[in-house]
Amino acid sequence: MIDFDVLIDLTAREGIERIGVGVVVRDASGRILMMCRSPHDVLPGLWEDPSGGRDDGEALPAGAARELAEETGLTGLPLEYVRQLDFTDRRGCRVRQFVFTAVVPDATPVRLSRDHDGHQWATADELPPTGDGQRSVVESLTRRPGLPGRRPVGGHLTAVARPTAYGSFLITDPQGRILGLRSTVDPAVWNFPGGNVEHGETPFATALRAAHEELGLDLAAENPEVIARRHLVAVTHEQAGTEYPVPICGYVFDGGVLTPEQQARIHLDRTEHTEFRFESAHGWRRLMEPAHYQRLRQVLRAHRSGIPLYLERPAPVDDDFEGVLVFVTDPVGRLLLHRREDRPDMPWPGYWTPIGGWREADENPQDSARREVREEAGIEITGLRALPAPHDDLGLPLTRVLHAVWDGAENDLRLGDEGLAVRMVPVDELRDLKVPPYMQHYLPMLTEAAGPTSGETA
Repeated sequence: MIDFDVLIDLTAREGIERIGVGVVVRDASGRILMMCRSPHDVLPGLWEDPSGGRDDGEALPAGAARELAEETGLTGLPLEYVRQLDFTDRRGCRVRQFVFTAVVPDATPVRLSRDHDGHQWATADELPPTGDGQRSVVESLTRRPGLPGRRPVGGHLTAVARPTAYGSFLITDPQGRILGLRSTVDPAVWNFPGGNVEHGETPFATALRAAHEELGLDLAAENPEVIARRHLVAVTHEQAGTEYPVPICGYVFDGGVLTPEQQARIHLDRTEHTEFRFESAHGWRRLMEPAHYQRLRQVLRAHRSGIPLYLERPAPVDDDFEGVLVFVTDPVGRLLLHRREDRPDMPWPGYWTPIGGWREADENPQDSARREVREEAGIEITGLRALPAPHDDLGLPLTRVLHAVWDGAENDLRLGDEGLAVRMVPVDELRDLKVPPYMQHYLPMLTEAAGPTSGETA
């Protein structure tokens, strides 16, 4: 059962000023009920679905049923929750409308209120003049029934096992790139092979079944040694949100490596996914929404550690990072830089950058920073200090930025297994090097951050 009180609380915490409700009414033929606003009303001539504001203290389903009855005379209909729609009204207020749907027989009579002077039953691809939000709701709703077993989320949740859980596989190719499947319902979403746990299934059995259905491959036969280990990579707990309004627990298992020959035999279920591809972790960043990319980075961290990790989304404030960037300066103000390899599957290929890298296991930012500097430059740092978190447009997602002063001899530097070179660089020589744009953001902070280095302050 959907906890609508949770959705209302989330809306308030996000600063939404008004809550609305709406109902998309469909007849048995799949046509949409559209009503035209009266000339004396606001936005005259606009076609819309039954909708309005939620009364104070009113439950969302009750508000939707009331608006439906007031504007169409339709009562007693089972309502299923569809999705939320955010917009700004004519007064500049941020509004979140919670949209439901109902189905009625063909030729059901409609009794309009004085706010509307006409109605029609329109097909989804021939809607009368209406807003973009209305069209997006209708599109998201009507493209689902054509897919076997698809229902709006409000009805779908009544048919899945409780509590909501899923099982999936992390699968790579021989180059270490990660397999993703593009959703048919939402092309912006890329998923691991997997699905919701059904009654009587375990998460691992679910992952095997879903992978077979979605890829056309029996992983138990394709990668028997890996699958026999039933290696759990991570467990993720996601809080309820407007996208999926109940908590969900996910189990990610190791699915092994697919060879080119095995990849050639992948046969997608087109009702579920339209495309598959293998991408590096950096490559997935440009294809995934930020929240999905964070989940991928968390799971990859667990996979690298070899120890199953428990992960939460949204992550706790002090645990909400997946990488570090470390500005190391010496007493005369030179900056430690690392020359990166020129490979397209990595960030900033061929650039000179500060030391940085991805978090491992359950490291905190200071642990990650020390390890990365040790691995990439062969030195030990102390006196770490936190610098301000990077802006979104600086190209540093999920990153903590730190600073330390190092007073060792430059010939102590040792290049690690990654990159082409490490060296201390005077700040005035940076203009002659290929460096990322974020350097100009942080350089003015280094002088201020420098100072007594006794004690850990990051």
